[in-house]
Amino acid sequence: MDKFKIDDKRTQKDFKNITFSKYKKSDVKKELIKSIRNNKIEEACHWCAELVCSGHFMDLWETILLITSKYIHLGNPKLPLYIEIRYNKFKELVQNGYINNELKMRNNMETRQLFCEIICVLALSNKKQGLVQSKVTDKDFKIVEMQTRLKADTLNYCNSIFMKEDPKELFIALNELCYHMSAKSESFMDAIYWIEWILEYEKKCQKEKKINIICERRPTIPVNTNNQKDIVWMIWDCILHASTRKHNSVLKINKSLLNIFCSRFTTTSKRKRRFLIYFATSLITDYYNLNIKIINNEPLIEKIKKNINQIYKQIKKHEIGSGTNYLFKNSFNGGNLEKTISKLNKLDSLMGMVPRNNN
Repeated sequence: MDKFKIDDKRTQKDFKNITFSKYKKSDVKKELIKSIRNNKIEEACHWCAELVCSGHFMDLWETILLITSKYIHLGNPKLPLYIEIRYNKFKELVQNGYINNELKMRNNMETRQLFCEIICVLALSNKKQGLVQSKVTDKDFKIVEMQTRLKADTLNYCNSIFMKEDPKELFIALNELCYHMSAKSESFMDAIYWIEWILEYEKKCQKEKKINIICERRPTIPVNTNNQKDIVWMIWDCILHASTRKHNSVLKINKSLLNIFCSRFTTTSKRKRRFLIYFATSLITDYYNLNIKIINNEPLIEKIKKNINQIYKQIKKHEIGSGTNYLFKNSFNGGNLEKTISKLNKLDSLMGMVPRNNN
């Protein structure tokens, strides 16, 4: 392991906006998303390792969740079950000696193989057209415009989930959301419109009226008690309630999506992770195949996992204070990022590890 061990004098603070090889963190995340969307396993594993070596684990997880929910979603409908299991494994690794010292996890072989496997599973999953955020503007809150949007035939659709201390001004919106998730409508576009309407209403109240809109506490939601009154749980209640009328697997998948959504939850998480809500909604409203395998080509994935240290060996050449020579002369500009992408295509050790996919 020594020849693959990262021995670098920099601390976590030194990697605030950059990665181990001095790339912009935002650029590396973009390259990771692009390589996974294009099924380029080799490049994806490299950019993943860049984030691991920099200790950017939550950025990596947010990227994994974004790819899962926005670009794959119904292409691999049971994928959230796998992601939840792997996230729980990651938490277990953190709690086993790395709390407040996650940077050291980059030299943990289980950690390297865990993320390698996840990236391979994502890259090998069927991709769907990327989900697009439903837009809500100021005019959508005017009475005349709202009336054109109201389609529910009764006010009873959200009776079973609307609680006594929930904000009354959201009753109509929640009823519309529940209606569009019901068997009578099953309209994805209408459902996500009302999801965004509810979130935007909260934002307007905070910005214009300096009021925080909260709902009745949902004690079963696995987040800090201070966050159990967030209005987003009204939306999730609607999703879980609607899931009960579908195949048993749908409720299980949506519970996994909820648990993933709740991981290290903050008030900004609900917008950053909105596509997890969209994914959960599509499982209720759209057609898909539950027989799709979560993991494709397991022998290939195992081969890549066994050789993952070859990628860390390349990144190790960018150590500071290790006495090693730099493979590339990186700075913070995008030109050198392109050079690295080009070099990745030429490295024999990596080409021997992963079959190329130029589709």
